[in-house]
Amino acid sequence: MHFENRRPLFLQFGLSEDRLTTLKRYIDLLWASNSELNLISRKMSFEELIDNHVVDCLLAIPHFPSAINAAADFGSGGGLPAVLFAIQFPDIKFYLFEKSPKKREFLQKCQKLVPNITILADIPQLLPEDVGLVTARAFKPLDVILELSRNYYSSGGHYLLLKGRLEKIEEEIQISKKKFKDLTTEVVVLKSPLLDVQRHIVKI
Repeated sequence: MHFENRRPLFLQFGLSEDRLTTLKRYIDLLWASNSELNLISRKMSFEELIDNHVVDCLLAIPHFPSAINAAADFGSGGGLPAVLFAIQFPDIKFYLFEKSPKKREFLQKCQKLVPNITILADIPQLLPEDVGLVTARAFKPLDVILELSRNYYSSGGHYLLLKGRLEKIEEEIQISKKKFKDLTTEVVVLKSPLLDVQRHIVKI
């Protein structure tokens, strides 16, 4: 029922009715698998999953550059945000990098719902040539993300990183600028219509 209550909000994010059907199937799969795999928090309610995770990720959709061929998501876990992005942008290929075998197994189940995702274990030194964007949420500090994708960054790569508190973001940016002298960032505030929380995107 909670999903239906949030349907008008999902439509505001730009999801069509057919994509909402896929979104619901994904959320149901994530919820059913969570108790065994701990993809999010076992203490979290179904309502919190939608309001504190799914909605948070969908807030970033207006900032996603749809005119790209492929994107790479680091530390994909339970598929947030990459699977949501893949649902919204079916013509874009998404490479999901996740070290955990159990979480990769879950993501492979998601492939049946969202065929434009490819699941891989380790982030390579050279990302696939068609990648036009790197995304991540609740993964690693900014400097570590840039280090993991140094070749991509050096070639003018673009990043869309979902993060929380501004104080922590500013700290990460300062550390990163000491390692990457030419680093230019843009921090965008994401305002949740449901929760009083700090949510931001770091664009590079």
